[in-house]
Amino acid sequence: MPNWHQNLKRPGVSTCSQENRAECILHEIPSGRNTEQMTTPKFVLTAPNHCIINGVLGPHHTLVTGAEGFIGRWVRSRLLSAGRNVISLDQKSNSTTPGIFYACDVTDPRQLQEIFRAHKFNSIVHLASLLPTASKQNPQAATQVNIAGTLNILEAARNFQVPRIVYASSLSVYGSSGASDTVSEISPTAPEDLYGAAKKYAEALGEAYACNHGIQFTALRISTVLGPGATGTASPWRSQLFDFLGDQRSCEISIPYRPDEILSMVHVEDLADVFAILLDAKQTAFSAYNVPSEIWQLSDLGKEIQVLNNNIRITFGDLRVTGFPRQISSDRFRTEFNYKPTSLKERLNRARQRTPA
Repeated sequence: MPNWHQNLKRPGVSTCSQENRAECILHEIPSGRNTEQMTTPKFVLTAPNHCIINGVLGPHHTLVTGAEGFIGRWVRSRLLSAGRNVISLDQKSNSTTPGIFYACDVTDPRQLQEIFRAHKFNSIVHLASLLPTASKQNPQAATQVNIAGTLNILEAARNFQVPRIVYASSLSVYGSSGASDTVSEISPTAPEDLYGAAKKYAEALGEAYACNHGIQFTALRISTVLGPGATGTASPWRSQLFDFLGDQRSCEISIPYRPDEILSMVHVEDLADVFAILLDAKQTAFSAYNVPSEIWQLSDLGKEIQVLNNNIRITFGDLRVTGFPRQISSDRFRTEFNYKPTSLKERLNRARQRTPA
């Protein structure tokens, strides 16, 4: 049974007073207690006033899985700012998470069933996954989370009539490409590692559920994500580019790739906007989109950083880009939604103007 907490901001959810902003944790009632008069899900809401609720059923909500990850936090913030009722789900518990939060494992269908019984969802942003490095280190866990977990989300959506899922896929579905090749959504998919293969299979599952059960399933194929605030990442440079720009102290940022390598990159705030656009669309023309991205040679990115802050030293490694394409086309999304992201240069300039706390 998932743990649950909410920052009490909405009336009518429980008997907790609006003045009481303390964290509330929802636990499963231990077996052996007399629960015959209670409806499913059976929860005890533990707070200073020890109020009890037998279920939580309110207005339509958007479920964000993987909500405590780097992308998840930005997506949740973007949806909340747009006025959506957001339910957050992640294995990692965070008492500061705004709104309603479940500590839940997507590989456990029973936990998901309890959550779907407790809330009426009209959309899901499915971000929960093990990323490439973790997938390589633990392929069994990666298969459970990235494939079985996605299947569990799809099954829950089918059983509880959730009409729309936006899925965080990856450019890894394409595999490697030549340095001068530009990859679009009609390019062949040929993943080279477990992570990419799982993403490709999850897309196929989503399309099958769309065909057989009418769920609007859209896959967003994500490029290299940059932006401030990532923690516990295998690629810290992607956040350090922004976190260090406003700092006057000398520091070093190590980019593991060769300086002549090319990457397609997206700022995490623009990525969150794209997820919001896909959720708000009445109907999408396609089932998969490359995320709108900018294409940079890394030596040029390093020069841009050092022009903005000459206290930062950029170093490069000797890695070649493998497992995903260097250059992508995102014309499909840009054209359909008349979308233009904020330039990375502008994002970097804004970060430079901020003074670190």
